Amino acid sequence: MTAIDTVVRQLRLPAVESESDLALLDAAERNRADRYRRTEDRVSFVAGRAALRRVLADRLGFAADRIVFGRSPCPGCGSADHGPPRISSPATPVTFSFSRAKRHALVAVAPSGPVGADIEVLRPIDVREMAGQCLSPTEAAYILRLPPEEGLRAFYRAWVRKEAVTKAVGVGIVLDLRTVEVRPERPGAVTVTCGAGAGPVSWTVTDMDGGPRVAAALALPDAGRRPQFMRDAGDFSPRNT
Repeated sequence: MTAIDTVVRQLRLPAVESESDLALLDAAERNRADRYRRTEDRVSFVAGRAALRRVLADRLGFAADRIVFGRSPCPGCGSADHGPPRISSPATPVTFSFSRAKRHALVAVAPSGPVGADIEVLRPIDVREMAGQCLSPTEAAYILRLPPEEGLRAFYRAWVRKEAVTKAVGVGIVLDLRTVEVRPERPGAVTVTCGAGAGPVSWTVTDMDGGPRVAAALALPDAGRRPQFMRDAGDFSPRNT
């Protein structure tokens, strides 16, 4: 990670659980996998965690099954129970963000410092009801005057941007998302103000072209960091239209 600051990989997850994927999970992850009632949810979880380990192993030059995860203290309250995820072992400054939606996964890996990524598969929802829960009045007014399909897409654009930036801040969606303005009327990259503790408060949040019926976004500190986007085995570019 020299010329390229941050690498973002979008992965298509397998539809069937494999022993090789399950073997990479630690005891806590296996216990969590066993709690899923629906087979497709369990498969997605197991495959996603295995994919995350393999991507990180590729960047670190370290065996995937030896990576140990932990959490950093929450910058808002100091608790390690819900702070941003980190690599506990091997010792490394590398940071990451991970998101999974059905058979889609997104992994963002940075040499250091905060990073946030989110991916969602579009599904029918009550946009008006959801708008009152997680959009600012300005965002809601814009989205609710759009035709239904456009409004759905705009809502998901706003949602993944908000999740990406709150993950980067390190507080996740415990923050009131209505207070985080992400300008869904503007495709491409936007500057978002959001902060906690002593970390950055200004972020560049970039839409990614995740494919049909998929919304995805990356959040990095607003300091000119350079990301490279990769889709499966090939490169893909930030979404600008």
